Amino acid sequence: MQAKLAKSALHFSTSSYPRFGRSAYSDQHPPETVLASPYYWWFKFLQLNEDYLTCHKSGGGGAMADLYADFGDIWATDFKIWWNAHSVLFAEPRSEYSMVVANTPGELAPFNSTQAINVVVPLTWTRKGLKKRFAYIVDQRVDAGSRGPNTELSQAKYRLGTRWNIGAFQAAYSVFKLRQANMERGAAGSSRAQHSGAESQKYRVAWADIAIRARLNAAEGVAEGRIRSDTVDQRRTLTILATRHYQRAQVLIADAASNQFPAPASK
Repeated sequence: MQAKLAKSALHFSTSSYPRFGRSAYSDQHPPETVLASPYYWWFKFLQLNEDYLTCHKSGGGGAMADLYADFGDIWATDFKIWWNAHSVLFAEPRSEYSMVVANTPGELAPFNSTQAINVVVPLTWTRKGLKKRFAYIVDQRVDAGSRGPNTELSQAKYRLGTRWNIGAFQAAYSVFKLRQANMERGAAGSSRAQHSGAESQKYRVAWADIAIRARLNAAEGVAEGRIRSDTVDQRRTLTILATRHYQRAQVLIADAASNQFPAPASK
């Protein structure tokens, strides 16, 4: 079987790369097959990175110049267009081999190769016999749990961390966006209050209500703004969860500007 330069599709360390389908793509309502991809959240958290934005505003210079040279302007496009142009940065190096019939000595793999083997296939055997023998050869050389590249052994230029959770990404992103929007409204309200003498408290949303707006699982069935004796414990729990997700979002935003997302916990 032949050793030949592969020209197939890109390969990633996870099967959870974004799939866009054939429908028109909307960045406001991406399909579940995109939301389920860690690469989508890498892009979204990088959009929140202030240092990367500063680099963009300076024309791509500064401490993040190398990253900007690779990723470019991530605000002037949608994720699908950006991914199609940059997915190679997250892909594994292409294999030198594909499974085809070798016709010349030059098409054979080296006999000591760790990436491919040459197999002599007696065409006088039965199909059943060939399949059984080939299965034995594969079982001897390929680990039973092997599914190709994985995050731990990834050689991609930009690679995924060994542990990530889509639900945690979504929750952290939602909480961060809601909190930031509320802080911006609060700042504007405070400015107006200074001129009018009015209270700016109405522009502040409690952490528990941020959790409710973010639709965290623990907030199901809890009404926003309802502070009563029977909701105190629930709201305390929601406050803790929301602040944790916000802190996690801050870490993910920083990680998004590195070559690994999320970065190892020991970072």
